[in-house]
Amino acid sequence: MNIVQIADKVLDGINAFLEFLMGVLMVLLVTIVFSEVIRRYIFNDPTAWASEVCRFLLIWMTFTGASIVTRLSTHLSMGFTIHRFVSKSLSKKISIFISGAVAFIMIVVTYNSAKITLLAGYRPAPMTGMPMYIPWTALPLNAAIMSIYMIAETVKIIFSKADDLKTGTIEEVAA
Repeated sequence: MNIVQIADKVLDGINAFLEFLMGVLMVLLVTIVFSEVIRRYIFNDPTAWASEVCRFLLIWMTFTGASIVTRLSTHLSMGFTIHRFVSKSLSKKISIFISGAVAFIMIVVTYNSAKITLLAGYRPAPMTGMPMYIPWTALPLNAAIMSIYMIAETVKIIFSKADDLKTGTIEEVAA
């Protein structure tokens, strides 16, 4: 087993944990919303904190979902239009550039969002009083995970043969 296969197993383990976390967040969200509907419309006694907690759960679910689809390479893309009309070697170069650019952007996002979270995250949320760094941590944490995924993807593309590269043909997109 080489280093790429080991790294893939570790990254797949991280992704499996993120999928589990996504399930837990979803169950929490559904439970809170369901109980809030019952409290509001049956008992006429809504809670003040439920909408805020649900908003924070949605923030975490959004960025965790983005990390999951980054690892699975299932983001929407227009790659099949470019890769259909160029040679395989140029297609590989384009893929390396795109993956490297996304990795760089995610590193910048991680750095800047962590900086903002550390500077202003001490503020309390209006209804729950929870420090805002709890919901805001979703972005730097998941952006860091996405940057690791994209660095691994870039390395994998660099060391793959041009023929092994997924070019996003119409047949692959339809599958």
